[in-house]
Amino acid sequence: NIQVNSSSEGMTVFAPTDNAFQNLKPGTLNKLSHDDQVKLILYHVSPKFYTLDDLLSVSNPVRTQASGRDSAVYGLNFTSQGNQVNVSTGVVETRVSNALRKERPLAVYVVDMVLLPEEMFGENKVSPAAPGPKSNSPDVSDDQEKAGAPSDKSGSGEMKAGLGLALGLVFLCLKLVV
Repeated sequence: NIQVNSSSEGMTVFAPTDNAFQNLKPGTLNKLSHDDQVKLILYHVSPKFYTLDDLLSVSNPVRTQASGRDSAVYGLNFTSQGNQVNVSTGVVETRVSNALRKERPLAVYVVDMVLLPEEMFGENKVSPAAPGPKSNSPDVSDDQEKAGAPSDKSGSGEMKAGLGLALGLVFLCLKLVV
């Protein structure tokens, strides 16, 4: 709130849709520590106001609020095809859609995927496609676990974590605008 109201820089938020959270591989969010969940939310926020036109020609990578929390630079890369802006994390790439808010000092854009930072989900990190730890639940077969299939237990936890991240972004946006 202080940064938005007292800085000439403003902020830009990339807000994933509900479907973006539903399309995550089972267990993706459950594997994250509380600190990593905070980093994931902050990764969706840039400490500078950008219009869509700005994103068409920005110098990559664009720093996010997650940068510096563990001495890593968490950046987003933007590319364009005509007037369409795409954002890439090194793990996922998606289109930057309509603006929910585009007046200074705060821009909020819809993205169709949760932006998974390479620093957290890259090859040698927790993979969104990797099956979770073996559960002791008797109703989940070894074949289901090898395939990364969700059990009822992990499915509910995933939904709660996804909703928590989504609500965190929504709360942040609302608080900053008011």
